Amino acid sequence: MGKKIIVAGAGHGGLIAAAHLAQKGYDVTVYERKKRKELGYDWLDAINPKVFEEVGLPKIKESSYERNGDMMFYNPSLSSPILVPEEGEGSAKIERKYIYNKLITFAKKSGVKIEYKTTILGPVMDGLRVVGIETTEGRIYGDLIIDSCGVNSPLRSNLPVACDIIRDYDFGDVFFGWRAYFNKVEDAPPPACDYEVYLVYMGEKGISWNVSEKDYVDVLIGMMKPFTAERREEILAEMRKHNPQLGTEIVRGGGEICQIPIACPLPIIVCDGYACIGDAAYMTHPMNGSGIVVSLRAGKLLAEVVSKDEEEKYTAETLWEYNYEYIHKYGAAFASVGTLKNVLLSLPASGIDFLFEKDIITKSDLAMYDSNSGRSLSDLVGKATRGFSRLPVLLRTAGGVSKGSSAKELYRSVPKKYSKNAVTKWQNSIRAAHIPMSR
Repeated sequence: MGKKIIVAGAGHGGLIAAAHLAQKGYDVTVYERKKRKELGYDWLDAINPKVFEEVGLPKIKESSYERNGDMMFYNPSLSSPILVPEEGEGSAKIERKYIYNKLITFAKKSGVKIEYKTTILGPVMDGLRVVGIETTEGRIYGDLIIDSCGVNSPLRSNLPVACDIIRDYDFGDVFFGWRAYFNKVEDAPPPACDYEVYLVYMGEKGISWNVSEKDYVDVLIGMMKPFTAERREEILAEMRKHNPQLGTEIVRGGGEICQIPIACPLPIIVCDGYACIGDAAYMTHPMNGSGIVVSLRAGKLLAEVVSKDEEEKYTAETLWEYNYEYIHKYGAAFASVGTLKNVLLSLPASGIDFLFEKDIITKSDLAMYDSNSGRSLSDLVGKATRGFSRLPVLLRTAGGVSKGSSAKELYRSVPKKYSKNAVTKWQNSIRAAHIPMSR
């Protein structure tokens, strides 16, 4: 024991993996480009509070979070909104910075060292094995590199092609989001639902929302492409027409546009000396961009798999159990949702309107986008095309559904034992069946 493990980036999953590995006696250092006080966006995130105890963190008090409420989904023309009631107590809103405080305190108490203000430039390779990280402070070597650098990871994107890990993303795989909290206009009439979600708002491919809370209105503007401040203000002005409670004064947030992965999960997330986690591995729900819970669980799983490697080889073969278990528990379901997202947002606004107006999309399809609901993507589009064959775009989409509807099954066919040929063949079958989002 005592092998040196580098966690590149202070992501949620990376910090949990670091803490559990340090507890097991490994020499673990996290290298993060930001300052400590800069970690965590100035907003609240949806998360199941029970996950804290599940991954070894102290239980949090109920006073630390708020429960989520009902959601109203709007089609582009706003003609046929769908109300999705909140069911159960699984989801709550927690401050992102509060989550980071918990994670960093836990990691440091576990023996993790954290070095801030260290920019990571790329991997250090020995053939096809990752042996370190190239940073602004020079080369830093380790026996295992855990990539927690986020969606634009300089480690993943600079790996050799022969490592078999997908390095780049396509249009529709990344969500550009701007979020701010505005003052709430007193005595203004309330919206139809406190939590309103808009698909393809004002003709822009993406998802936006405004959420009327007790003292403020939470606004997200999200698109599949970067957008200007001028366009943002146009959208805000339109939002205020049907939510007069939305004020003009930003009370918190409102910083830079951030990038969130909403792609189908990376099939392969390990190679010799390397494992990626969190946003670096696209461990986010492809419809809503939420990935904290899965990343935390993956962090604990990765630590368990690493500690089983008694010979401390940290090869693709010895790390494969982490890859396999993640795909089976989370990745396969996310792949199904990702395909649905690509098909829906490839439609013109009139096509999405049609799905809402004809009740082809229902609240059961939108409720957490449950990929286990029993309705396949082919059922959904097939129903649409049978009901209205004059809609050409749905007919064109249906032609590709025969491949896309099997995304979940393809992911779940992941080889249980590592063989480079078998794993490469499996990933190639997934990529061949992939339905990209059209521009």
